[in-house]
Amino acid sequence: MNDIVFSCISSLSARRMACRSWVLGILLVLVGCAGPEVHQGEVTTVVIQPVQEQADIANEPFVLTGRLAVNARQHRFSGGIRWQHTGQSDEIYLFSPLGQIVAEIFRDQTGVRLVTSEPAIYRAQNAEYLTSQVLGWELPLAGMRFWVRGTHFPDTVAEKDLDKNRRTVAIRQDGWQVVYQNYYPAQEGMSVLPRLLEFSRPDVKMRLLVDQWQGETKSGDATGRKLP
Repeated sequence: MNDIVFSCISSLSARRMACRSWVLGILLVLVGCAGPEVHQGEVTTVVIQPVQEQADIANEPFVLTGRLAVNARQHRFSGGIRWQHTGQSDEIYLFSPLGQIVAEIFRDQTGVRLVTSEPAIYRAQNAEYLTSQVLGWELPLAGMRFWVRGTHFPDTVAEKDLDKNRRTVAIRQDGWQVVYQNYYPAQEGMSVLPRLLEFSRPDVKMRLLVDQWQGETKSGDATGRKLP
C-alpha cells in the first residue's frame, strides 16, 4: 500500500463540519424525493464472471454533474459534483452547498492526485485508498465508472438484478450494493442512463442525483440530458 505524499495537513473546523452535517440531512431528504422509484416487477438475477478485456464502455467519455450525499461512520459530505471521464483519465470536483470547491480528484496513468481546499495535495496509486485516507470515506472510482452508467465493473464477479426490460435494478460487487432508483426517460439513439443511484456497504452510504449527463450519441454527436 502506497504512502500518501502531502504538502500540508489542516483539519476542518467544527463550524464547517456542523454545517455539512445539517445540509446532508436536508439533501438526503430531497434526493429521496427526487422522482418515482423504479418498480422492480419481475426481477432476474444473473451472476457475471470477470473478463480479461476491459469493456468498450470504459473508453466512452462523459461529463456528469449533479449532487452527492455521503454518510460514513465518522465523516459526512453533501454538495455538488462534476465528473469528467475519458478512457485515460478522470477529473472529479466536489463542491460545498455554496459552490466552493471542497476537493479535486484527478486520475491518469500515473496515479491519483487529490487537492483539498486548504490547499493540500495528496497522491496515491488509486482513488479508493486516497479518498478513504484524506476525506474519511471511500470513493469506489474503479467500479463507479461503470455503475453510474447502469452496468457492472468487468474485472470482478458481479451479481446483477435486471427487470423485465433488461434494465439494471441493482448490482452487488466488491462489497458494494448499487441500487438504481430512477432513470432518465428513453430517447431514440441514446442509451438509458441512471439519474438517482444509491451506493452502500456497511460503513458508508452514498446517494447520487444526476442533474445532467453529457456524452456521445450513437452517431458520435455530443448531447446532454437534464432532469425535468
